Amino acid sequence: GRWYTGSGIYRHTWIRIVNPIHVAYNGSYVRTKRNSDAEVEVLVDVDVRNQTASTAILEIEHSILDCNNQVVASTTHPASLQQLDTKTISSKILLTDPMLWSPSDPYLYTVATKLIRNGKVLDTYKTPLGIRFLEFSPEFGMKLNGERLKVKGVCNHHDAGPVGSAVPDDVLRRRLQLLKEMGCNAIRTAHNPYAPEFYDMCDELGFLVMDEMFDGWEAEKAEFDYGLYFEDLWEKDMQAWLKRDRNHPSIFMWSIGNEVKGATAETQKKLVDFCHRMDPTRLVTMGGHNPRQTAEMKAYKGAGHLDIKGFNGSAEEVGTLEKFHENFPTAVAIGTELPHSYQTRGVYRSQTWYRRRDFQAPWERGADWDSYADRVFPIEDLAETEVFPEETEANYLSSYDNASVRISVRQSWQRTNAFDFLIGEFRWGGFDYLGESNYWPTRFHSFGVIDLCGFPKDHYYLLKSLWTTKPMVHLLPHWTHPGKEGVPIPIVIYTNCDEVELFLNDASLGMKAYNGEQLVWSVPYEPGTIQAIAYKDGKIVCDDLEKTAGRARKVIMHPDRSSVTANSRDVIHLEVSVSDKFGTMVPSADNRVMFDITGPARLLGVENGDPLDHDPHKVLTRKAFRGKCLLILQATGEPGTIEVRAESEGLQSGIIKLHSQKK
Repeated sequence: GRWYTGSGIYRHTWIRIVNPIHVAYNGSYVRTKRNSDAEVEVLVDVDVRNQTASTAILEIEHSILDCNNQVVASTTHPASLQQLDTKTISSKILLTDPMLWSPSDPYLYTVATKLIRNGKVLDTYKTPLGIRFLEFSPEFGMKLNGERLKVKGVCNHHDAGPVGSAVPDDVLRRRLQLLKEMGCNAIRTAHNPYAPEFYDMCDELGFLVMDEMFDGWEAEKAEFDYGLYFEDLWEKDMQAWLKRDRNHPSIFMWSIGNEVKGATAETQKKLVDFCHRMDPTRLVTMGGHNPRQTAEMKAYKGAGHLDIKGFNGSAEEVGTLEKFHENFPTAVAIGTELPHSYQTRGVYRSQTWYRRRDFQAPWERGADWDSYADRVFPIEDLAETEVFPEETEANYLSSYDNASVRISVRQSWQRTNAFDFLIGEFRWGGFDYLGESNYWPTRFHSFGVIDLCGFPKDHYYLLKSLWTTKPMVHLLPHWTHPGKEGVPIPIVIYTNCDEVELFLNDASLGMKAYNGEQLVWSVPYEPGTIQAIAYKDGKIVCDDLEKTAGRARKVIMHPDRSSVTANSRDVIHLEVSVSDKFGTMVPSADNRVMFDITGPARLLGVENGDPLDHDPHKVLTRKAFRGKCLLILQATGEPGTIEVRAESEGLQSGIIKLHSQKK
């Protein structure tokens, strides 16, 4: 691929020891058919393998277990397998009053299959079961279990910053929990299948997954990518992928490609038809297929063979979605990759930046902006002149919602909500990722709403205000601007509440009603505190406050857990901040922090989120970036006390004790 793929064994690898008579690897296929609101049929196909030299007479027992591991339905019937034979055996189980799976209530059953011979259980095979029903229409977009639902999604690559592609379960779970708290309900696996544990966690936590198989097809995009092998391996690999993943209720759609180079209608139809044969229960899309003739699908005109039309960046341009719906009024679409907007954590600029105009990608260098300007959505400047002229580094992008390719985050979501035929959007991206950047010396794009450390950027809170209902308010930027006394600072508020009142050093600056747009004040800077208080139904429901930081005095560590199990797998993330004497983070701090670890833990990685920092991840030191960095530890197999010391020249050291407990 074109991104950071990793190499070697970077996912869990297991040896599976089975009876000679057993359920084949990924040999179970479970799906449901709704008879009525009160009854579903659970259809089970199992591939049973007899590797003995004689005929096997068996009983096949299927039990449906609820979330408390109690049997709620079952069936048993005989089966006969010839010697050295593999046979698909189909069963049907009636389940009454089923609990349904959804992102808000991800209820999971388990189908337990037992192979029994002469009263002895030879094999037990468990398959996840989540019962949910999907409908699609240009009139309502998508319904899940009869209720309209917009996809609030992100695209992610499979790496996890400082750990590369070898992602421990705890690191993956932390990332998913951050997205869940933001209000995200869907993830696109850009642009390859993920580790099996990812889908298990999405089933459990309640994420919809667009499971994507390929980046390109016959023509390679990078020198040694899958395009070299596509024609020989696509069918074998797609079969393995679909058999492995098709039981997960989280997966609601298959994706067969992304901005495919040299794509043809013939190959698209071949892949779509294969998905339908292997799994007739799900629809198929791909990333970046505008049904008109575009750079993404030049080979033919017309609507193509996709069930759901996928849009990448072209849908961010003025008029694209409107023209699509006019030409194809019966089609349903999804934003597979929009919007494309940038942020660098802790960096602010009051003037709007468009990539093609202000920080061109390599393929845009020398491109004419004037002929392109009418195709982008206008994003207003937050001040007439730049308030932060000291931010001269072109590789750092503003953390206001004003650094983009074509459209702002808020504008994109407003449009997604406005079109019934558009079932939602997967923004690019959820997390910053390794392996793609505009140009050296940057080591990654700043597309994520969460940085490489797993620290939320301001866009995280913007999406939270758009995607959640629990009262929240977020104020930006920080309030430490030495030398700008008296200079009006653009204060932006993200909220989902009725109105917000802003206070500077306890003096009210007035109240503004939230009407779907960000709230903006221009506040002459003076040190102290600035606070946003949010109201709902006339009552205070939440607030956010920023304090002016003094000189850097100490290092503070905040772990995400205080204890682990001594299992060589558990992970601790320590958020490291450079703060003043009162504990307020210094937002400009770039002090180098040295770490010392004693006890039963090993270094897993360090990171700071700076796209220009090329220090290695596996060393016990990192500079702070915009006041913060991250240390990741992993338990060993021994119990005991873990002591971590964080030192920086001239600063008070941070010391913390953690515990590793026996299994």
